[in-house]
Amino acid sequence: MTSQRHHHTLLTKQTNNNTRQKRIWDLLRHLPTFMFRFLRLLSFVFFLLPAFLVFLYHYFACDRIAVYYGLKGAIGENGERMWLSRHYLDMYGSRTHVNGNKEKKPVVIFLTGGAWIIGYRMWGCLLARALVPFGILVIIPDYRNFPKVNIKGMVDDVDMSIQWVLDHVEEYGGDGKRVVLVGQSAGAHIGGVVVAKKVLDWIRQQQHQQQQSYQRGQGDNEEDCRHLKSKFSPQQLCGFITTSSPHNLVTMRSVFHRHGLSASVQRSIFGGISGSNDYDDDLNDDTIKSVATGDDMDVFEAWSPYHLVKKCQSEYITLISEGNTNRNNNDNESIDQLKDIFPKLCVIHGTADKTVPVEEAIEFLSLLSNLQIPALSKMYPGWSHTDPILEKPMLGNHLYHRDIYEMVRLWTCGSDIVSDEGLGFCIGNIEYNSEHKSENAEIIGIVDDSTKAVEDDLNLRPFDETHSILRPICPTTLVEIARVCNPF
Repeated sequence: MTSQRHHHTLLTKQTNNNTRQKRIWDLLRHLPTFMFRFLRLLSFVFFLLPAFLVFLYHYFACDRIAVYYGLKGAIGENGERMWLSRHYLDMYGSRTHVNGNKEKKPVVIFLTGGAWIIGYRMWGCLLARALVPFGILVIIPDYRNFPKVNIKGMVDDVDMSIQWVLDHVEEYGGDGKRVVLVGQSAGAHIGGVVVAKKVLDWIRQQQHQQQQSYQRGQGDNEEDCRHLKSKFSPQQLCGFITTSSPHNLVTMRSVFHRHGLSASVQRSIFGGISGSNDYDDDLNDDTIKSVATGDDMDVFEAWSPYHLVKKCQSEYITLISEGNTNRNNNDNESIDQLKDIFPKLCVIHGTADKTVPVEEAIEFLSLLSNLQIPALSKMYPGWSHTDPILEKPMLGNHLYHRDIYEMVRLWTCGSDIVSDEGLGFCIGNIEYNSEHKSENAEIIGIVDDSTKAVEDDLNLRPFDETHSILRPICPTTLVEIARVCNPF
């Protein structure tokens, strides 16, 4: 028995080694393209050097601690210790008390972007720098990138980090009942996958309970029905803010290709490689084999938030119909109740985003509206893919940070009502602030039953854009030159 287990372990390591080598080879085949974009990235950083110097100083000098969120003593692929990997998170503001207030703080978990290849927790430093002075505990988890893992490994890492935050954040002064998830670009995509899969897990849990109830304990093991290993429910998140996210991987494939991610690299990131054990458990053998032939639409849909949300609807309808049949109940439950399973949602996008076109946000919002899942939206006229997290804050424009702050106040103050003063969000077909009016936002039918004003949260003061920490940190001329070199 011991010999068989040892043989299985060696075989698994060999398979993982071969898989990683194939992923690396996929990248090397497109080295010229990546080198060109890397040189543009270096130029981009060079022109923004004054801001990045402030960025680096703040990162190492601020109220920040690095905490390991992985499994203690766990062994990763190739026998490496997990504490040598990427399972750390940066926690900002655990020792900062605003106006002497020592009550538990609302928490923002921010998932950084990086095209699934160069993501790193440091990239969210400017966001934490803007929110911490106003009483927010900001947590930025790291996650493994491609080619070390494919998308399943990234999703598993983020899922594990969220579970850690919910379990341990109160030890650091955060409120585990006031957690908002925020993601940008690839981080928003991964966050969207996690949220949708948690909703699917909740639905499958209900289906399992129905089976147990009506089949007298017979049925599949509940552990085998889950997409993700974590135990938290989607309702434990007060909200999810998705920014510049590729919601539909199927429609984004040609866009990815134009930006240097070839079809083979995309399949390696999102579909895995034949022989890998990194596939989603939902994929059948035919779907996995299709990766090798290029007929891999189902594989991309399996990791696409747009298609996962549609799957939530179909599985929820099945749950309702099975429940009504088992109860011989003719009064069907309403599909409208699907909205109660999701956390509150907000979709933010720049209208001049060339990396992920704004149509991605519009189509996703249209889907949510059709499914009667409430969402807020905001389109930033003329903003690029990286403007919310880099260029605009460097110029002293903290509109994105203010909007996140206002969403945190809205979602964590214990009220479902929406402020109509200065937010500029689209609710239903209403645009609240004409200064940020967007034609795209008016097109979308967003459903929300909130109409009244929110009183100030006692634990959070208004966002003050005149605060010294929010001043410009880079000359306008350098930022405009850097825009020309921006590879994103």
